[in-house]
Amino acid sequence: MHIEVTFKNLRPRDEVKKRAQALYKKLERFLDPASEATLVLDVEHGQAILELVVTVKGEVHKAVEEDPELRAALDKVFHTMEIQLRRGKEKRIAGRREVAREDGFVSEAPDSELPTEVPVRA
Repeated sequence: MHIEVTFKNLRPRDEVKKRAQALYKKLERFLDPASEATLVLDVEHGQAILELVVTVKGEVHKAVEEDPELRAALDKVFHTMEIQLRRGKEKRIAGRREVAREDGFVSEAPDSELPTEVPVRA
């Protein structure tokens, strides 16, 4: 997992880069070790424009946010990306479940018929 931070029309600042790396680390549960990310920070007419592109298992996710405050835009873009990655992961898991049902590995019984408690052996 690696994030590349690029600054346009803005001096590179270590605190912004560290904040971006910390926020990217929180996305770890949705990513695999081979995933890559690119964050472009741009300032135009007093607006911070951030573009985050994350590649996970061949899928490309992109989030763009604008805000007068750089830190707020940074938080927004990572929040938007978290939502996208969560949806993508849920779709992958649902697809695997469908394949398992077709192959006969999963019970066809609805969830209401499955036991809610598992007996514990002493």
